[in-house]
Amino acid sequence: VLAGVVPFFASTKLKHALGYDDALDTFGVHAVGGTLGALVTGFLATPEANANLGGDNLGAIVGKTLWLEQLKAMGLTLVLSIAATAVIAYAIKATIGLRPSAEDEESGLDVTDHGERGYHLDHA
Repeated sequence: VLAGVVPFFASTKLKHALGYDDALDTFGVHAVGGTLGALVTGFLATPEANANLGGDNLGAIVGKTLWLEQLKAMGLTLVLSIAATAVIAYAIKATIGLRPSAEDEESGLDVTDHGERGYHLDHA
């Protein structure tokens, strides 16, 4: 239930509340949903569901502090994702730019980027 409800609200309510541009709802679905899944895994993991959890490596923390280890992994993932995204965005901004020109947006990106119309609204 959480895997469906939380990303849905992140993609609809949170996006509008924070006012960020995410046409494909990548943040709401993958960042919020994936982070929630990682955290809940720390709470709900059991050796009965995954025999690898009962061994020497994770056996001592399953059912106790695995969620703390998941928090550490989530933090590292967020830091790496944000840093990599910033590096890529600055590289794109320095080379071709992050936004299309106002003229291209007015003409329609389907025409200027792809050379074809995505919508044919002029027919009767």
